[in-house]
Parts: sequence; C-alpha cells; structure tokens
Amino acid sequence: MISLPEISAELATYFSLAAGTLGTAVVGSAAQRVADGSIEAGQGYFRRLFRRDGGEDSPVELPEGRSEERADELLGTLSAEDRLRLAEALTAWVGEHRDRRPEEAHPGEARLAELIAVKAHTTTYNVTAHGPNSAAIGSVGSGATFHFGDGNGRDGAGA
Repeated sequence: MISLPEISAELATYFSLAAGTLGTAVVGSAAQRVADGSIEAGQGYFRRLFRRDGGEDSPVELPEGRSEERADELLGTLSAEDRLRLAEALTAWVGEHRDRRPEEAHPGEARLAELIAVKAHTTTYNVTAHGPNSAAIGSVGSGATFHFGDGNGRDGAGA
C-alpha cells in the first residue's frame, strides 16, 4: 500500500488544478467527502469532477502523464488514517486561500503537498505504575519491548 507522504505531491497536483479551475469551494467539499469516506475507490471522483458536464473535454488541463483515473487510483489506496490526514490538509489549505490578504500569493501546489506530507499528530502518553510487577503502558508501537521487575528491585528479562 502506498502511504500518503509518498503520493502527496501527485495528489496535490490534482487538488490544486481543481481549485485553480473550479474554485476552492470544490476542494473544500472534497475534503469533507474524503473525511467522511463518501469518496471511495473506483467511484471515479476525479473523473466526475474534471468532466463535470459529462463531456469528453475536461475544463481542467492535466499535465502530461496525469489522468483522472490515476488520481482516483491514488485516492483509493489511502487508509482511513491517511484519508483523515488528507482531509485535514485540504481543509487547512482552503483556509489559507480564504484567509490570505489580497496582496499575498495563493498558497500553491507545493504548499498543499507540504501540508499533506506533514506527519500525523501522535498522542503522547505519560503513565506511571507503582508496586512490584506493575506495568503502565500508554501506547505500543512496532518493535516495543517491555521489562518487568522481579519484585526485588531488579529488572527482569524483556517480554
């Protein structure tokens, strides 16, 4: 499975082109649909978005080698967590468009890619345990090792 940071620049291209041609409200709506899961793989979201009148020609001029099908494929590969990250990035980017001063440039595709690629917020746990053989575990990640004492103040073997 491809991760969101790996495809951030390519997805940013599609969303930026949609915003530039069709308006940021369309991207804001897409962010909501991505977040609530109503945009599913195989539904052809970008195909419908870029060919709104159902015709052959798209109002969005895609760069060489890019296609609506590719954008839909990328969107469909995202996990639920990555979909939420994408929705958050799109919402923030649309907010930057809306909140900018008139003399400021529009936040472009590079800014959107940056927002998409930002590492997801992680929760920090502060836990304590008291007494012999007590364990306090806030979060377990891959490669975690646990050491429990033997009740006599000595560390036990990793478990």
